[in-house]
Amino acid sequence: MTRRSFAKDLPSYVLLMLGFVDLLRGVLHTFFIDWANRTFAHLDLSANGADQLVLLSAFGISNFLTGFIYILISRRAGQLSEFVLLLIPSAYGLGWLGMQYAGVKPEADFYGRYFVLGYLCICLATPIVSRVCRDRGTAAI
Repeated sequence: MTRRSFAKDLPSYVLLMLGFVDLLRGVLHTFFIDWANRTFAHLDLSANGADQLVLLSAFGISNFLTGFIYILISRRAGQLSEFVLLLIPSAYGLGWLGMQYAGVKPEADFYGRYFVLGYLCICLATPIVSRVCRDRGTAAI
């Protein structure tokens, strides 16, 4: 594999890894929901606790979906991976705008936010690194 080829394939490899990460997130949000809440989400379950856990679990179900879709795209339509990586933070940004519009303010001591921030940084950095490497014809990694 040439350096230029690696730079071209980098987004699909990263999307594949993010697919596995999302599958792990799905498992944690559904099968290990109590542990995930204690460790990362820190939701106050004293009011509507069951409903909050249902929502956390529903997020896990969507993680299963995105994980499988990311893996499928990375293996069957790798040329779309770069665009999907840019779509991910765009979707999170749209969701953030929606929460601002709705007046939703997080109150939980949510450690998962740091993980999501790293996840989004990887999504943004990968297409940039890939483009720069392809344009220069080198691998800067």
